[in-house]
Amino acid sequence: MSRVVTGVRAVQEALRSRGTQIQALYIAEDARRALSQLADEAARGGVRVESKSPSELDALAEGHKHQGVVAITGEFEYADFDQLLAAEPRLLLALDQVTDPHNFGAIVRSAVAFGVDGILTLKKRAAPVTPVVVRASAGATEHARIAKVTNLARTLADLAKRDFQVVGLDAEGEHEIGQLPPAPFGRVLVVGAEGKGLRRLVRERCTHLARIPMGGPVASLNASVAAAIALYATLRTDG
Repeated sequence: MSRVVTGVRAVQEALRSRGTQIQALYIAEDARRALSQLADEAARGGVRVESKSPSELDALAEGHKHQGVVAITGEFEYADFDQLLAAEPRLLLALDQVTDPHNFGAIVRSAVAFGVDGILTLKKRAAPVTPVVVRASAGATEHARIAKVTNLARTLADLAKRDFQVVGLDAEGEHEIGQLPPAPFGRVLVVGAEGKGLRRLVRERCTHLARIPMGGPVASLNASVAAAIALYATLRTDG
């Protein structure tokens, strides 16, 4: 099944990472000159490039903001969990029922920026990769390895048996996020849902619970902000 990628940055990243899968690139007639570099890059990669009227482009974008450019590409390819582990990842990010597509996209953007080896999300009760997620990630989804799992608690238990350090973000965690013990066999950072945090069984499968220290009057952070801070802090810990 084909999918739509909209927006200049997202389309650029799709061309660079999944160029062979792009079937066509549509550019608004009045933006062809401004987006000539993008059109040339697509054409060099063998992608069909066509101009469309604003109304035609709006229809192709299916209501999503497009900045004058829409790409039609193949269905998003989720990673296989076992293959992900076979690559001996050092840092994984697990999401527990993150359903907001903007948060999901922002988390993926941070994960790719900080070099996360793989992202685990749920097959149900979680946001899938949609045009909104792609755009919110600024196209980072096109570089990410995202695997869907059925039962996150069971998956985390399996990773713990493989000697991964499983770290759940929790306001009452015993460790500050920047002061975790070494993780010589790899680490999984687990981020909970917006407003709910980690579910009980997921929390119980974590080998460590870590908190983000905050001295201000706000008691909690948006899930995507918390994920970005935690990823940065864990990398500094390992460094």
